[in-house]
Amino acid sequence: MKEIDKILDSKEKVFWEGRPKFWPFFLSGFAGALFGLIFLIVGGIFVIMGILSGNYFFIFIPHFWIGVVFVFGIPLYKALVYSHTYYAITHKRIILQKGLIGRDFETVDFDQITNAEVNVGVLDKLFGGGSGSILLSTVGTFTYTRRGPIQKPYTISHIANPYEVFKFFKKVSHDVKTDIHFPNKYRPTENPGYRTHYNVKK
Repeated sequence: MKEIDKILDSKEKVFWEGRPKFWPFFLSGFAGALFGLIFLIVGGIFVIMGILSGNYFFIFIPHFWIGVVFVFGIPLYKALVYSHTYYAITHKRIILQKGLIGRDFETVDFDQITNAEVNVGVLDKLFGGGSGSILLSTVGTFTYTRRGPIQKPYTISHIANPYEVFKFFKKVSHDVKTDIHFPNKYRPTENPGYRTHYNVKK
C-alpha cells in the first residue's frame, strides 16, 4: 500500500513514483542463500547427530539457525515487504517507503546527494525485463571501520525503465541544487529564484 502522501510537505509535488519489479526484488533475497546453505548443512548435520545420540543440546547451535535465516527468512521478508515498497521523486527530495508492520520512510534531499549511479544486474535482465536500481550516496551513507569506509547507499531497487528514471532524476537534482546555491531564471521569469515554482518540463 502506497502511503508516501503521509509525509509530503505542503505543496510538495511528486514528479515520479514507482515500485520494484517483483521477481528481481524477491530473488535478490537469495543472494546470501549459498552462504546460508553452508551453515544450514553443517548445522543440520550436528543437529541430526545430536538427536540420534539423544543429545538435544545440538538443536540450539547457532550455525543451523543462521542458515535457516539466510535461506528462508530473508526471501520471506522480501515477499512480505514488497507490497509496502514504493519510491518517489518530488521537487525537493527522494522518498523511499518500506516496512513490514509499520511504514518506514527514508528521505534524501537533492543537495545532500554526493554521487548517484544506475545498475542493471543479472536478475533484472532475466526476470525484470531490463529493470534496474538507482544507488544514491550521501555523506551519511559511509560508515568508517578498521578496514576503511563502507558504503551503504540509499537504493531505488529494481524499477522499470531505470535509465530513463535516472536521467530524469539527474536533471531534477541538478536543477534544484543549482537553484538552491545560485538562484536563477529557469523558473518563471516573473519571479526568478529559489522559492518560485519549478517546471520540470523546461
